[in-house]
Parts: sequence; structure tokens; C-alpha cells
Amino acid sequence: MKERIGRVVGWTNLLRSMLWATSLVALLLMFGCGSDSHESSGAANYPSGISEDIEQQLKYDARVESFDPGDTDLTVHVNDAWISSPPGMQERSVGQWYSMWHANHRGNVIIQHNGNKIASWTSEGFKPETKSKGDESHSEG
Repeated sequence: MKERIGRVVGWTNLLRSMLWATSLVALLLMFGCGSDSHESSGAANYPSGISEDIEQQLKYDARVESFDPGDTDLTVHVNDAWISSPPGMQERSVGQWYSMWHANHRGNVIIQHNGNKIASWTSEGFKPETKSKGDESHSEG
């Protein structure tokens, strides 16, 4: 009988230890996977592994046809993919380019498409070019 009680107590201790360990692992997983340990900043950043160098960034951006880092202003020639992206994404990308450009320069970022200035980012922020009525009717025809 004592032997039987000893086995029951042994199994009880084993089960209690396993339950404790399982609870501890579950708790650690909940904290590890459930909370975001990275602080998110308000500004959008490019994925890690991409250089903070504006020229390298523009070189690898699929929306950029070419760019001209002038003496003061940076002119970026964008393609149709950039034009077709939502206005908020356009503004965010130009803002990022402006921030990167201003790390070592003082000028503005000018966005061109098919040789026409379509937007810029100055010290006052994002400025899309407004179309005149003549431009809109010409582009529809």
C-alpha cells in the first residue's frame, strides 16, 4: 500500500512540475510574441539593409527612372509606378528622400515625370503641382 501511495505522490509531483513548466513557457511565449518590443516612429522608414545614402536609395528604388543630384536641389525622375501610387505614398516617399537629402544638403527635392515637374518637397513640406484646365483637357484628348 505504501508503495502505491509513493507512486501516486511521485506522479502527482511529476504532473505538478510539468504543469508549472508548461505554464511558465506559455507565459514567456505570451509576453515574447504578444508585445511589440520595437518602438515605431512617426516617419516611415525604408526596410533595414538599405543604405541611408540618398543616391544608393534612389538607385535601387523601382519607381525612380533617374535622378540628378545638383548643387543644391535633388531632381528625381519618377516612372508610371510612382505616378499611379496613392497620393499619401507619393508624399511619404518624397518626404523620406527630402530627409535623406537634407542630411548633407540644403536644397529641395523636385519630382519630375516625362520632363514635367509634378511635385516638390521644400522646407514648407510637400507641394504637388497644380494642373491648369488647359493641361487637363489636353491630356484627355
